[in-house]
Amino acid sequence: MNAKGPQPADEDAYYFPVYEELASDLLEGLERAGLVVEDINHEVEPSSGDRTFHCSVHPEAAEFPPRYQASIHFHWDALLTYLSTYGPGSECDLYHEPGEPCSHREGRPHPGVDVVVEYDLGDGGYQLAELGEVSAWFATVEDLLSRVLPDQDARVVHLHLGFREGATWVEKFTAEQSWYLDLSEPQDLEPICSMVAATLRATPALADRLPL
Repeated sequence: MNAKGPQPADEDAYYFPVYEELASDLLEGLERAGLVVEDINHEVEPSSGDRTFHCSVHPEAAEFPPRYQASIHFHWDALLTYLSTYGPGSECDLYHEPGEPCSHREGRPHPGVDVVVEYDLGDGGYQLAELGEVSAWFATVEDLLSRVLPDQDARVVHLHLGFREGATWVEKFTAEQSWYLDLSEPQDLEPICSMVAATLRATPALADRLPL
């Protein structure tokens, strides 16, 4: 490893946000979309230096406690912190001695993060009478969310089941969306925040269509 350490990159030559900037932009975007942001948490893994951002959101007019809300998170690898400080190619200093042939400095890296949003669709504690009910629930949720966000491909609906007292119970019913952010170029988070707000404002329509 280079004893002198890597030199910070020229900010005009390479764009790369720091963790705090991405977290701040996301929080500001959610608030501008008319959402109430709560339970903000920044976790740091001591052994690796990895960071994880968490928060929960719900519409301003939601009842208290809100029945429909969403949790949002993204994972920030320790290498992203290194690159945001020292620039592309600086990872050479982590892997080999100066002067050794490598490909790290030949091109710009394209690291990114996944922003993941999980929506609560119904309360747990419902005893499942027939497994056939599940297909109808999925169809109902997919129909609603497809009308709200017709072009959203990265969406998955999850049903968490538990077995106790000789019966099958619904523990959790959620929908998940994710967006990949390429950190090598500036990102506009407003569309993501608007989509989260639109989904949350639509989910109360499920109350009359699901038994949960």
